[in-house]
Amino acid sequence: MKGFRWSIMLCIFFAISWVGCSEQSQTEAAQFFLKGNLKLEKREYAEAIRYYDEAILKQGDMADAFCNRGIAYLHVGETEKALEDFNKAIELDKKLDEAYFNRAGALVDRKEFTQAAADLEQIRKNYQDSTNYYLRWGDLKFNQGYYDQALAEYDRAVALKATNVQALVNRGVAYFEKKDFKSAQVDFEKALKLDSQQQLAYNNLALIFARQNQLDQAVKMVERALDFDPVNPIYLNNKGYILLLQKKTEEAKKLVERALEKDPQNSYAHRNLGLYWMQTGNKAEALAELKKAYDQNPSTDQIHFWLGKAYADTNRNDEACRTWQKGEAIGDAEAASERKKNCR
Repeated sequence: MKGFRWSIMLCIFFAISWVGCSEQSQTEAAQFFLKGNLKLEKREYAEAIRYYDEAILKQGDMADAFCNRGIAYLHVGETEKALEDFNKAIELDKKLDEAYFNRAGALVDRKEFTQAAADLEQIRKNYQDSTNYYLRWGDLKFNQGYYDQALAEYDRAVALKATNVQALVNRGVAYFEKKDFKSAQVDFEKALKLDSQQQLAYNNLALIFARQNQLDQAVKMVERALDFDPVNPIYLNNKGYILLLQKKTEEAKKLVERALEKDPQNSYAHRNLGLYWMQTGNKAEALAELKKAYDQNPSTDQIHFWLGKAYADTNRNDEACRTWQKGEAIGDAEAASERKKNCR
Protein backbone atom coordinates (compact mmCIF):
# COMPACT_ATOMS: atom_id res chain seq x y z
CA MET A 1 0.00 0.00 0.00
CA LYS A 2 1.49 3.27 -1.12
CA GLY A 3 1.49 6.48 0.83
CA PHE A 4 0.04 9.44 -1.02
CA ARG A 5 -0.78 13.10 -0.69
CA TRP A 6 -1.58 13.44 2.99
CA SER A 7 1.07 16.09 3.76
CA ILE A 8 0.69 18.50 0.85
CA MET A 9 -1.70 21.12 2.22
CA LEU A 10 -0.01 24.48 2.00
CA CYS A 11 0.55 26.73 4.99
CA ILE A 12 -0.18 30.03 3.27
CA PHE A 13 -0.20 33.11 5.44
CA PHE A 14 -2.49 35.89 4.43
CA ALA A 15 -2.78 39.62 4.96
CA ILE A 16 -5.37 40.76 7.51
CA SER A 17 -8.27 42.95 6.44
CA TRP A 18 -9.45 45.27 9.17
CA VAL A 19 -13.25 45.53 9.23
CA GLY A 20 -15.62 46.62 11.97
CA CYS A 21 -13.41 46.15 15.03
CA SER A 22 -11.86 48.47 17.56
CA GLU A 23 -8.20 49.23 17.17
CA GLN A 24 -7.37 47.22 20.31
CA SER A 25 -9.36 44.18 19.09
CA GLN A 26 -7.64 44.41 15.71
CA THR A 27 -4.23 44.52 17.33
CA GLU A 28 -4.97 41.56 19.60
CA ALA A 29 -6.48 39.59 16.73
CA ALA A 30 -3.37 40.23 14.64
CA GLN A 31 -1.13 39.03 17.45
CA PHE A 32 -3.08 35.80 17.90
CA PHE A 33 -3.19 35.29 14.14
CA LEU A 34 0.59 35.63 13.79
CA LYS A 35 1.16 33.27 16.72
CA GLY A 36 -1.13 30.77 15.02
CA ASN A 37 0.90 31.09 11.84
CA LEU A 38 4.11 30.36 13.71
CA LYS A 39 2.61 27.25 15.28
CA LEU A 40 1.33 26.15 11.86
CA GLU A 41 4.85 26.52 10.46
CA LYS A 42 6.17 24.37 13.31
CA ARG A 43 3.43 21.76 12.71
CA GLU A 44 2.05 22.32 16.19
CA TYR A 45 -1.48 22.14 14.90
CA ALA A 46 -3.45 22.02 18.15
CA GLU A 47 -1.70 25.16 19.35
CA ALA A 48 -2.23 26.83 15.99
CA ILE A 49 -5.96 26.12 16.23
CA ARG A 50 -6.04 27.59 19.74
CA TYR A 51 -4.45 30.85 18.58
CA TYR A 52 -6.74 31.11 15.55
CA ASP A 53 -9.70 30.58 17.88
CA GLU A 54 -8.53 33.58 19.89
CA ALA A 55 -8.02 35.66 16.76
CA ILE A 56 -11.54 34.89 15.57
CA LEU A 57 -12.99 35.75 18.98
CA LYS A 58 -11.34 39.16 18.72
CA GLN A 59 -12.26 39.71 15.07
CA GLY A 60 -15.07 37.49 13.84
CA ASP A 61 -14.80 38.53 10.20
CA MET A 62 -11.11 37.63 9.76
CA ALA A 63 -11.33 35.39 6.69
CA ASP A 64 -7.60 34.67 6.82
CA ALA A 65 -7.86 33.19 10.31
CA PHE A 66 -10.68 30.89 9.26
CA CYS A 67 -8.69 29.81 6.23
CA ASN A 68 -5.51 29.01 8.17
CA ARG A 69 -7.45 27.30 10.95
CA GLY A 70 -8.96 25.13 8.24
CA ILE A 71 -5.46 24.11 7.16
CA ALA A 72 -4.60 23.17 10.75
CA TYR A 73 -7.81 21.14 11.04
CA LEU A 74 -6.88 19.24 7.87
CA HIS A 75 -3.55 18.28 9.37
CA VAL A 76 -5.23 16.74 12.43
CA GLY A 77 -7.76 14.85 10.34
CA GLU A 78 -10.76 17.11 11.03
CA THR A 79 -11.93 17.43 7.43
CA GLU A 80 -15.47 18.52 8.29
CA LYS A 81 -14.27 21.34 10.51
CA ALA A 82 -11.74 22.34 7.86
CA LEU A 83 -14.47 22.59 5.24
CA GLU A 84 -16.61 24.69 7.56
CA ASP A 85 -13.71 27.09 8.00
CA PHE A 86 -12.93 27.30 4.28
CA ASN A 87 -16.62 27.89 3.56
CA LYS A 88 -16.70 30.66 6.15
CA ALA A 89 -13.53 32.23 4.78
CA ILE A 90 -15.04 32.32 1.29
CA GLU A 91 -18.31 33.71 2.65
CA LEU A 92 -16.35 36.56 4.23
CA ASP A 93 -14.08 37.15 1.27
CA LYS A 94 -15.21 35.88 -2.13
CA LYS A 95 -11.82 36.78 -3.60
CA LEU A 96 -9.72 34.78 -1.13
CA ASP A 97 -8.17 32.44 -3.68
CA GLU A 98 -6.22 30.50 -1.08
CA ALA A 99 -9.46 29.40 0.58
CA TYR A 100 -10.74 27.97 -2.72
CA PHE A 101 -7.39 26.24 -3.24
CA ASN A 102 -7.39 24.61 0.18
CA ARG A 103 -11.09 23.75 0.06
CA ALA A 104 -10.41 21.91 -3.20
CA GLY A 105 -7.91 19.72 -1.36
CA ALA A 106 -10.42 18.90 1.36
CA LEU A 107 -13.08 18.13 -1.24
CA VAL A 108 -10.71 15.76 -3.03
CA ASP A 109 -10.23 13.91 0.26
CA ARG A 110 -14.02 13.56 0.47
CA LYS A 111 -14.20 12.45 -3.18
CA GLU A 112 -16.36 15.45 -4.06
CA PHE A 113 -14.52 15.84 -7.32
CA THR A 114 -16.96 18.05 -9.22
CA GLN A 115 -16.95 20.76 -6.55
CA ALA A 116 -13.17 20.46 -6.14
CA ALA A 117 -12.73 21.04 -9.87
CA ALA A 118 -15.07 24.04 -9.70
CA ASP A 119 -12.95 25.58 -6.93
CA LEU A 120 -9.78 25.09 -8.96
CA GLU A 121 -11.37 26.60 -12.06
CA GLN A 122 -12.46 29.57 -9.94
CA ILE A 123 -8.82 30.50 -9.30
CA ARG A 124 -7.20 29.36 -12.56
CA LYS A 125 -6.52 32.89 -13.85
CA ASN A 126 -4.58 33.94 -10.76
CA TYR A 127 -2.86 30.57 -10.20
CA GLN A 128 -1.93 29.61 -13.75
CA ASP A 129 1.78 30.08 -13.00
CA SER A 130 1.68 28.27 -9.65
CA THR A 131 3.43 24.92 -9.32
CA ASN A 132 1.12 23.91 -6.48
CA TYR A 133 -1.97 24.72 -8.51
CA TYR A 134 -1.07 21.96 -10.96
CA LEU A 135 -0.07 19.71 -8.08
CA ARG A 136 -3.62 20.05 -6.77
CA TRP A 137 -5.06 19.28 -10.20
CA GLY A 138 -2.82 16.22 -10.33
CA ASP A 139 -4.16 15.05 -6.99
CA LEU A 140 -7.72 15.50 -8.22
CA LYS A 141 -7.10 13.50 -11.40
CA PHE A 142 -5.19 10.82 -9.49
CA ASN A 143 -8.01 10.31 -7.02
CA GLN A 144 -10.45 10.03 -9.93
CA GLY A 145 -8.28 7.23 -11.33
CA TYR A 146 -7.14 9.23 -14.38
CA TYR A 147 -3.45 8.47 -13.99
CA ASP A 148 -2.30 9.76 -17.38
CA GLN A 149 -4.06 13.08 -16.76
CA ALA A 150 -2.59 13.20 -13.26
CA LEU A 151 0.91 12.68 -14.67
CA ALA A 152 0.38 15.52 -17.14
CA GLU A 153 -0.59 17.87 -14.28
CA TYR A 154 2.35 16.77 -12.11
CA ASP A 155 4.65 17.31 -15.10
CA ARG A 156 3.42 20.91 -15.29
CA ALA A 157 4.01 21.35 -11.57
CA VAL A 158 7.58 20.05 -11.84
CA ALA A 159 8.24 22.09 -15.00
CA LEU A 160 7.34 25.24 -13.09
CA LYS A 161 9.43 24.23 -10.08
CA ALA A 162 11.86 21.33 -10.36
CA THR A 163 12.26 21.26 -6.57
CA ASN A 164 8.56 20.74 -5.81
CA VAL A 165 9.12 17.72 -3.60
CA GLN A 166 5.46 16.85 -3.12
CA ALA A 167 4.84 16.91 -6.87
CA LEU A 168 7.75 14.51 -7.32
CA VAL A 169 6.43 12.16 -4.62
CA ASN A 170 2.88 12.21 -5.97
CA ARG A 171 4.04 11.79 -9.55
CA GLY A 172 6.05 8.80 -8.37
CA VAL A 173 2.89 7.27 -6.91
CA ALA A 174 1.07 7.83 -10.21
CA TYR A 175 3.92 6.12 -12.07
CA PHE A 176 3.71 3.26 -9.55
CA GLU A 177 -0.01 2.86 -10.25
CA LYS A 178 0.82 2.57 -13.96
CA LYS A 179 3.47 -0.02 -13.04
CA ASP A 180 6.26 2.21 -14.36
CA PHE A 181 8.45 1.41 -11.39
CA LYS A 182 11.64 2.77 -12.92
CA SER A 183 10.17 6.26 -13.33
CA ALA A 184 8.59 6.04 -9.88
CA GLN A 185 11.94 5.21 -8.29
CA VAL A 186 13.61 8.14 -10.04
CA ASP A 187 11.02 10.55 -8.65
CA PHE A 188 11.15 9.18 -5.09
CA GLU A 189 14.94 9.28 -4.99
CA LYS A 190 14.99 12.79 -6.43
CA ALA A 191 12.50 13.89 -3.77
CA LEU A 192 14.68 12.47 -1.00
CA LYS A 193 17.76 14.28 -2.32
CA LEU A 194 15.79 17.50 -1.99
CA ASP A 195 14.20 16.66 1.36
CA SER A 196 15.42 13.71 3.42
CA GLN A 197 12.35 14.02 5.66
CA GLN A 198 9.93 12.71 3.01
CA GLN A 199 8.62 9.65 4.81
CA LEU A 200 6.23 8.69 2.02
CA ALA A 201 9.12 8.48 -0.42
CA TYR A 202 10.93 6.03 1.87
CA ASN A 203 7.76 3.96 2.22
CA ASN A 204 7.16 3.84 -1.52
CA LEU A 205 10.77 3.06 -2.34
CA ALA A 206 10.50 0.10 0.04
CA LEU A 207 7.77 -1.38 -2.17
CA ILE A 208 9.85 -0.87 -5.30
CA PHE A 209 12.90 -2.54 -3.76
CA ALA A 210 10.64 -5.40 -2.61
CA ARG A 211 9.50 -5.87 -6.22
CA GLN A 212 13.16 -5.99 -7.26
CA ASN A 213 13.78 -8.64 -4.59
CA GLN A 214 16.20 -6.28 -2.81
CA LEU A 215 14.59 -7.17 0.47
CA ASP A 216 17.27 -5.92 2.86
CA GLN A 217 17.18 -2.52 1.17
CA ALA A 218 13.38 -2.61 1.26
CA VAL A 219 13.42 -3.17 5.02
CA LYS A 220 15.82 -0.26 5.49
CA MET A 221 13.52 2.04 3.54
CA VAL A 222 10.33 1.10 5.37
CA GLU A 223 12.08 1.33 8.75
CA ARG A 224 13.18 4.82 7.77
CA ALA A 225 9.52 5.70 7.18
CA LEU A 226 8.61 4.17 10.54
CA ASP A 227 11.24 6.36 12.22
CA PHE A 228 9.00 9.31 11.36
CA ASP A 229 5.68 7.65 12.24
CA PRO A 230 6.05 4.41 14.25
CA VAL A 231 2.31 3.64 14.38
CA ASN A 232 1.39 4.41 10.78
CA PRO A 233 -0.72 1.44 9.59
CA ILE A 234 0.52 1.75 6.01
CA TYR A 235 4.16 1.54 7.05
CA LEU A 236 3.53 -1.24 9.57
CA ASN A 237 1.70 -3.28 6.97
CA ASN A 238 4.38 -2.73 4.34
CA LYS A 239 7.10 -3.87 6.68
CA GLY A 240 4.99 -6.92 7.42
CA TYR A 241 4.71 -7.61 3.71
CA ILE A 242 8.47 -7.37 3.21
CA LEU A 243 9.06 -9.69 6.17
CA LEU A 244 6.66 -12.18 4.58
CA LEU A 245 8.81 -12.09 1.46
CA GLN A 246 11.77 -12.87 3.74
CA LYS A 247 9.77 -15.79 5.24
CA LYS A 248 9.79 -14.15 8.67
CA THR A 249 6.18 -15.15 9.06
CA GLU A 250 5.40 -14.66 12.74
CA GLU A 251 7.11 -11.29 13.00
CA ALA A 252 5.27 -10.24 9.84
CA LYS A 253 1.88 -11.37 11.18
CA LYS A 254 2.23 -9.20 14.28
CA LEU A 255 2.86 -6.10 12.18
CA VAL A 256 0.00 -6.82 9.78
CA GLU A 257 -2.41 -7.39 12.67
CA ARG A 258 -1.29 -4.10 14.26
CA ALA A 259 -2.04 -2.39 10.97
CA LEU A 260 -5.51 -3.96 10.86
CA GLU A 261 -6.23 -2.84 14.43
CA LYS A 262 -5.64 0.73 13.34
CA ASP A 263 -7.42 0.41 10.00
CA PRO A 264 -9.74 -2.61 9.54
CA GLN A 265 -10.52 -1.44 5.99
CA ASN A 266 -6.89 -1.74 4.91
CA SER A 267 -7.26 -4.12 1.96
CA TYR A 268 -3.49 -4.47 1.67
CA ALA A 269 -3.28 -5.72 5.25
CA HIS A 270 -5.99 -8.31 4.55
CA ARG A 271 -4.05 -9.34 1.45
CA ASN A 272 -0.90 -9.74 3.52
CA LEU A 273 -2.69 -11.71 6.20
CA GLY A 274 -3.87 -13.99 3.38
CA LEU A 275 -0.23 -14.41 2.32
CA TYR A 276 0.67 -15.31 5.90
CA TRP A 277 -1.98 -18.04 5.95
CA MET A 278 -0.70 -19.29 2.59
CA GLN A 279 2.83 -19.54 3.93
CA THR A 280 1.69 -21.36 7.07
CA GLY A 281 -0.53 -23.82 5.16
CA ASN A 282 -4.02 -22.67 6.16
CA LYS A 283 -5.67 -22.60 2.73
CA ALA A 284 -9.17 -21.76 3.95
CA GLU A 285 -8.04 -18.75 5.99
CA ALA A 286 -5.81 -17.61 3.13
CA LEU A 287 -8.73 -17.64 0.70
CA ALA A 288 -11.03 -15.86 3.18
CA GLU A 289 -8.56 -13.00 3.77
CA LEU A 290 -7.69 -12.58 0.11
CA LYS A 291 -11.38 -12.49 -0.83
CA LYS A 292 -11.90 -9.87 1.87
CA ALA A 293 -9.07 -7.78 0.41
CA TYR A 294 -10.54 -8.09 -3.07
CA ASP A 295 -14.03 -7.18 -1.92
CA GLN A 296 -12.73 -4.11 -0.10
CA ASN A 297 -10.62 -2.92 -3.03
CA PRO A 298 -10.26 -4.90 -6.28
CA SER A 299 -7.43 -2.53 -7.27
CA THR A 300 -5.24 -3.82 -4.43
CA ASP A 301 -1.81 -4.51 -5.91
CA GLN A 302 -1.28 -8.16 -6.98
CA ILE A 303 -4.64 -9.20 -5.52
CA HIS A 304 -5.70 -11.05 -8.71
CA PHE A 305 -2.47 -13.02 -8.73
CA TRP A 306 -2.70 -14.09 -5.10
CA LEU A 307 -6.46 -14.65 -4.98
CA GLY A 308 -6.18 -16.82 -8.08
CA LYS A 309 -3.51 -18.90 -6.38
CA ALA A 310 -5.71 -19.26 -3.31
CA TYR A 311 -8.57 -20.53 -5.48
CA ALA A 312 -6.19 -22.95 -7.18
CA ASP A 313 -4.91 -24.18 -3.81
CA THR A 314 -8.48 -25.06 -2.83
CA ASN A 315 -9.15 -26.83 -6.17
CA ARG A 316 -11.41 -24.07 -7.50
CA ASN A 317 -9.57 -23.88 -10.80
CA ASP A 318 -12.29 -22.20 -12.84
CA GLU A 319 -12.47 -19.34 -10.36
CA ALA A 320 -8.68 -19.17 -10.32
CA CYS A 321 -8.56 -18.77 -14.08
CA ARG A 322 -11.30 -16.14 -14.11
CA THR A 323 -9.46 -14.17 -11.43
CA TRP A 324 -6.14 -14.32 -13.26
CA GLN A 325 -7.89 -13.30 -16.47
CA LYS A 326 -9.32 -10.22 -14.74
CA GLY A 327 -5.84 -9.38 -13.49
CA GLU A 328 -4.35 -9.79 -16.95
CA ALA A 329 -6.98 -7.40 -18.34
CA ILE A 330 -5.75 -4.62 -16.05
CA GLY A 331 -2.05 -5.21 -16.66
CA ASP A 332 -1.10 -7.60 -13.84
CA ALA A 333 1.83 -9.43 -15.44
CA GLU A 334 2.03 -12.08 -12.71
CA ALA A 335 -1.66 -12.90 -13.03
CA ALA A 336 -1.23 -13.11 -16.80
CA SER A 337 1.68 -15.52 -16.39
CA GLU A 338 -0.34 -17.78 -14.08
CA ARG A 339 -3.27 -17.81 -16.48
CA LYS A 340 -1.04 -18.82 -19.39
CA LYS A 341 0.59 -21.60 -17.35
CA ASN A 342 -2.53 -23.07 -15.79
CA CYS A 343 -5.59 -22.19 -17.89
CA ARG A 344 -6.79 -23.08 -21.35
